[in-house]
Amino acid sequence: MSRKKKPSVVISMIPVVLLVGLLSYCITVFGDGMLSGPSQLVLTLCTGVVVAISMLVYKQSWQSLENAMVVGISRSMSANLILLMVGGLCGTWMHSGIIPTMIYYGLEVISARWLLLTSCVLCALVSLCIGSSWTTIATIGVGLMGIGRTLGLEDGWVAGAIISGAYFGDKMSPLSETTNLASSISDVPLFTHIKNLLHTTVPTLLITLVAFTVVGLTGGGGADIDTNAAVEMQHHLDATFPITMWLLLLPLLVFFLIYKGMAATMVLFIGMLLGGIIVCFTQGFDFAIECAFGEVGYTTGVDTIDSLTSTRGMGGMLYTIWLIISSMCFGGVMERSGMLESITEYLLKVIKGRTSAVATTCMSSLFLNATTGDQIISIILPSKMYGSAFDRLGLPRKLMSRSLEDGGTVTSVLVPWNSCGMTQSTVLGVATTIYAPYTLFCWISPLMSIIAAFVKQYIMKKEDQESDFVTISGQEEGDE
Repeated sequence: MSRKKKPSVVISMIPVVLLVGLLSYCITVFGDGMLSGPSQLVLTLCTGVVVAISMLVYKQSWQSLENAMVVGISRSMSANLILLMVGGLCGTWMHSGIIPTMIYYGLEVISARWLLLTSCVLCALVSLCIGSSWTTIATIGVGLMGIGRTLGLEDGWVAGAIISGAYFGDKMSPLSETTNLASSISDVPLFTHIKNLLHTTVPTLLITLVAFTVVGLTGGGGADIDTNAAVEMQHHLDATFPITMWLLLLPLLVFFLIYKGMAATMVLFIGMLLGGIIVCFTQGFDFAIECAFGEVGYTTGVDTIDSLTSTRGMGGMLYTIWLIISSMCFGGVMERSGMLESITEYLLKVIKGRTSAVATTCMSSLFLNATTGDQIISIILPSKMYGSAFDRLGLPRKLMSRSLEDGGTVTSVLVPWNSCGMTQSTVLGVATTIYAPYTLFCWISPLMSIIAAFVKQYIMKKEDQESDFVTISGQEEGDE
C-alpha cells in the first residue's frame, strides 16, 4: 500500500477510540454479563467501521480484508483449542474430586492471613517449572480460588495473587512460549534474555510479595477468619466428593508432562480424559460426558459448595471463544488496513533515547494487547517496528526483548477482551475488571522496566559528564 493511501494517525485512532468508549460503556451497563454478547457485538461493530473506512476511503478490497480476518482467526485457533480442553478439564477434575481434594487439604495447611502470599509463590513456582500460566491457573489456581472463598477473602485479591505468580513464571521460564518468542524475534539468545529479565522481574516480584503479605496480615483482602467455616467446608466436600491424596497424582502427572515438553493441548486433553475416567468409575459414563461438555452442579443446600462446584465444561468456553474470534477479526483488519502501522510510526517519533525507547515499546505492547486482543501480536509487531530504532540508538536488542515481555506478556491479562484476560476470567470465575486492580505484578512490571531504563540512562549521562571534565593538569577523571 502506497504511503499516500495509508490512513493518517487521526483516522486510524477513530476505531480505537470507538472501541474503548463502547467497551467502557458495556462494562458500566452489563458488568459481568458483558462477555455474554455485548463485547462481541462491540468488536464486530468496530471491525465494520475499519472495513468501511478502508473500502470507501482507501479503496481496499473486501477480499484482502476478509483474508486478514481469516489469518487473525487462524492465529487464535491454538488458544481456542486450549480453552476447550481447559473447560473439559475443569469439569472432570471438579467432579472426579481432584479439585475438591486440593481445596480440602489446602484448608488444613493454608491460613487466611498467608493465602495471598502462598498463592502467588506457589503459582510462580509451578508456572516457572512448566512454562504455562494458563495451565497453572486452570489447575492449582482453581483450587486456590476455592480456598480463598471458603476463608472469606475477596475474589479480586485471590485471583490477583494467583495471576501475578502464574505470569511471573510464564515470563521467566525457558519453557514458556512467550519467553522463547520474545528472545527469538529480537535475535537474543534465550538465556541471555532470561538473565536480563532478572533485573526488572525479580524486584517486581519482591515488591508484589511484600504487598500481598501486608494485605494478608492486615486483613485488607477481606479475610474473615473463621475456622468453623473451613471445617464445615471440609465436611461438605468429604460428603459430596471422593477425597483422597491419590487423586493429586493426576495434577502431578500433568505438570510433569508439560515440564518434559509435551504440547499443552495434548497434556490438557490427557488430564481431561483421565479425570473423565475417574468420574466414570465413581458416577457413571453419562455423567462424565456431561462434566466434560456441559453444565453440571450440585444442590447441597450450602451456597458456597453449590457455587464452587458448578462447572460448565467445554460449552462454558464458547462465549470466550466467540470473543477471541471477534478480537482477532478486529486486529486483523486494523493491521491489514495500515491503521496499526500509522499509529506505531507516529509513536516512533518520540524515541530519542533509552528511556523513551523502553517506554514506547512497553506502551505499544499494552496498546496492541488492547486493540488486537492477542498477546502474541503485542510481542511480534513492536519488535518489528522498533528493532531499527534500538539499533540506531546503539541500544542492545536484549533491552528490547525485555521490554516486550515487561509490556506485552504480563499486561495481556489486564484487558477484558484480550484472549488472556478472557480466559483467566472464565477459568477463575472472576471478571477481569474485578481482579485487574489487584494483579500487582502485571501493573508494576512495565513501570519497573521504564524506571530501570531511566536510572540506567541517568547513570550513563552522569558518567559521560564526568568523563568530559578535564582537570588543570589535563588528566581526565571519572573513567571508572
